[in-house]
Order: sequence, then structure tokens, then C-alpha cells
Amino acid sequence: MFFLLFKLNSLQKALRVILFYVLYCVINDGLSFYLQIIGSKSIFILLYSFTIVEYSFFCYFIYLVLPKNFRKNIVTIAWFSFLLFALLDYILLNKSEGFDSFTSGVESIIILLLCIYYLFSQIKGSNSLLIYSTFNFWVVIAFFIYFAGTFFLYLFTDKMGNSLTFQKIYLIINTSFNILKNILLSVAMTMKLNDTINPQKTVIPNLDDDLFIKTK
Repeated sequence: MFFLLFKLNSLQKALRVILFYVLYCVINDGLSFYLQIIGSKSIFILLYSFTIVEYSFFCYFIYLVLPKNFRKNIVTIAWFSFLLFALLDYILLNKSEGFDSFTSGVESIIILLLCIYYLFSQIKGSNSLLIYSTFNFWVVIAFFIYFAGTFFLYLFTDKMGNSLTFQKIYLIINTSFNILKNILLSVAMTMKLNDTINPQKTVIPNLDDDLFIKTK
């Protein structure tokens, strides 16, 4: 809705990545709800694929918004390494028999580190005091808060998922941070798209030359 209101005519790649990510989340949640109702075990495959696709969306976004003077190949290496790790974990360890807690935990750690890397790149720049007014900043903050808040939740889901008490806690925490993430992404849609803000020019007032003329 916020995209239609504020950024419909924009063609910036980073914005489109977040738009498709949100649409993918909506479709995935709908399918997960349906598979849970019918009691299908395919829901674990869906959750596993969501972890990989979500991570890929974020890596591509970070790759697009990082400044040119920063090493973008770090993001490529992080994406490929996690993809290989997730596939090996699925084939050799998990085998779609439960929630991918370990993979989700690793995903959260890497995304948090990439968020810190992006914020560090902005602090090193000359625009560090104005980054809060950009689209990229609010997207990164949304992901940072979401994964920081759900890290331990996902980590313990595999071991405690059968507990009714834990299921209630999981529902409350996961839903709360999902709502917060979507609110921050909505705020991002109202911000400037360009990540480069022209630094404020220092205005030097014209001084009256007569002040410097020595009195005889």
C-alpha cells in the first residue's frame, strides 16, 4: 500500500527488491497457514526454502546499497557460503523432519553482521548524521531489529516446539516483531530513495570590508 502511495513510479532496484520480498512473505504466510491446517509435512520444506529466499533477498539488497568504496564481494561470499551450508544441512542433517532452527540462527547472525557492516559504511561516510532520512537506512534497521528480536526464538524452536507454553510465546514474539518490521518498512517507503545526501554547505557571510580598514 505504501509503495503504491509513495514509490509507484520509481525504478530503483533496491526498492523493487524490498517490494518483491514483502509480496513473497505474504504468499509464503498464506501457503504456510494452509499447509498447517491440512497437517501437511510439506510445511517444513516451505519454511526451509523461505529461510534461503529471505536471506537471498536481503543479501541482494545490501549488495545494491553498499557504497562503491566498500567491498561488495563480502556479500557475495556470505550469500554463497550460506546457500551451500543450508543445502548441506537440509540434505544431511535436517531432512525436512523439523524446523530449521540451526539454519535460521546462522541466517540471523549473518544478516545482523551485514546490517552492522552497512551502518559502519555510513558512519565512515560524510553523511552519517543524515542517514536516518533515507530509504536504505530504515530497511536495514527493520531487518536488524527483527532478526535481533527473533534470534533466540528461532534457535530454541526445534527443541521446544512441542511445548504449548513455548508455542504461545513464539506466536506473540514472532508476530510482534513481524508487525514492527512491516511498520519500519512502511516508514522506509516514505523516505528518500537515494542513499547519498549532499552534505550541508557551510555558508560564510559576506563581511563588510570597512570593518578591516584601519582608522587613521
